[in-house]
Amino acid sequence: MKNKSLFIGLILFFGLCITMLSKGTDAYAAENEAKLNVSNVAITVEGTYKLKVYNLQEGQSVSYRSSDSAVATVSKSGKVTGISCGNAVITAVVMEKDAPVVSLQCDVLIGPAAVSIKLTKTELVLSVGKTKSLKTIIFPINTVEEPTFYSADTSIAKVSSAGRVRAVTAGAVQIYAFIANGQSSVCNVTVLNEEDYDRYLEGVSLEEILAEQEDAEAPETDDETVEVQGAAPVAEGAASETGEKSEKSEDGSTSQSGNLTVPNLE
Repeated sequence: MKNKSLFIGLILFFGLCITMLSKGTDAYAAENEAKLNVSNVAITVEGTYKLKVYNLQEGQSVSYRSSDSAVATVSKSGKVTGISCGNAVITAVVMEKDAPVVSLQCDVLIGPAAVSIKLTKTELVLSVGKTKSLKTIIFPINTVEEPTFYSADTSIAKVSSAGRVRAVTAGAVQIYAFIANGQSSVCNVTVLNEEDYDRYLEGVSLEEILAEQEDAEAPETDDETVEVQGAAPVAEGAASETGEKSEKSEDGSTSQSGNLTVPNLE
């Protein structure tokens, strides 16, 4: 009976090992099988996008083809170009020794380019560490173009490719949203510390908070009155600047300086 239990235990153990090994092998195969960098993409008319196949094995190559070259074309290197509005499927065939190994597909939507953009918010106040997503209005409404976001100072606030703003440190910064034709829209973002942000939520105006910050940062001035020193005391026997001075010579005669003439002693 004991041997039978041991035998059953060994069978279960080896069965478990085989199952785990099989799962590991399948996972390895899934991670290393050929795949496209995207399964779907939107491109503007005359816009381009580069497809790429990952995990190619030695000796393998890729050939591309489009289901509708009037909508989108694809080059030998996988560069897709939008020709006209519509849908197409780009197929990437992995070849090995002139034989197909696997076929991969990417759904492509071709649409009009954007002509104008506007952010729904032109002013935004955030607390340090908080985030907020910016939204845009782009025309025409059926455009497939996505805006590009940019922060004028990432030390104050950062913005993701999807327009999500993250406050980093207190200050003011401009966040821009661009489209390919150069049109842009801007949102002025003010980042406050937690204490000032709480006051802002309680109803204290942003202008008042910023004014207090400016006053706190202003350099201190010396308000002490500087005492103006008077004229130096006049030496004994000397007159003031507009006065006269008498001097006695050794023989007892006197002479005067200033506006007075000195008598002739001869």
